[in-house]
Amino acid sequence: MTRTSSTGTTGVPVNRNQDRVVSALQECALVSGLDQAEIADIASRATVHRIGANRRVFEEGEDCKGLWVVTAGRVRLLHLMADGRQHAVGFHAPTTPLDLGAALDGRPYMTTAMPMVDSEFVLVPRPLLVELAKAYPVTVRNAIELLCLEVRQRDITSAIAALKDARGRIGCSLLQLARQFGESEGATIRINYPLTRQHIADRSGVTVETAIRVMSEMQQQGVIQTDNQIIRIVDVPAISEAVSCGGCQFECSVFAQKHARRAV
Repeated sequence: MTRTSSTGTTGVPVNRNQDRVVSALQECALVSGLDQAEIADIASRATVHRIGANRRVFEEGEDCKGLWVVTAGRVRLLHLMADGRQHAVGFHAPTTPLDLGAALDGRPYMTTAMPMVDSEFVLVPRPLLVELAKAYPVTVRNAIELLCLEVRQRDITSAIAALKDARGRIGCSLLQLARQFGESEGATIRINYPLTRQHIADRSGVTVETAIRVMSEMQQQGVIQTDNQIIRIVDVPAISEAVSCGGCQFECSVFAQKHARRAV
């Protein structure tokens, strides 16, 4: 069945390509363990949305419509501060469910989702999520695992912001992003996700001026290289030593994604 959908002021109608939607959902950890027919049924009842760069998918405090899953593009989850500053909760790539906690309990979204480039999403309506929990208990287990992962990631990020100086925060952010999006190029790790100095500042909880200064120093020292918003970590041990990874109590392997587990 072919449907079109839009997200009101931010969305562009998208003709459904059922095979593409099924393929995208198959890679989403929430439905891991379901067969293709079961995932196809979910896809047939979901909607597809295309949203332009820097147009909000949903906003912190907005009533929850359901679960948004990234199928193409790049997305930031943000907290918007009263003074206009942004704190990046995380960066997300395709197959990632966004703000899962809000989607599951039906309460307002806890973050703002902002595409960094033109992106595409599947929206699984809230009533369908409730049905999934009853029809497919494995999705409940998957949801618990994903929520635990989110909580650990956010707790670690908050603790690092409180305990480390600006250079430590930025170093930890780079190592975490390398786990999440890293691709090995010999001894170098390429963070396969375009990131500006502002993005690093938002992720690390520092000013953009501080991010520019610290990262410039890292480049001069030969620790990192940047080219067209792509960051390469040339000397992983140097950053690890600088942020005291060896004696750190935090387990940052929780930031690793399937495709990046062997990178760092």
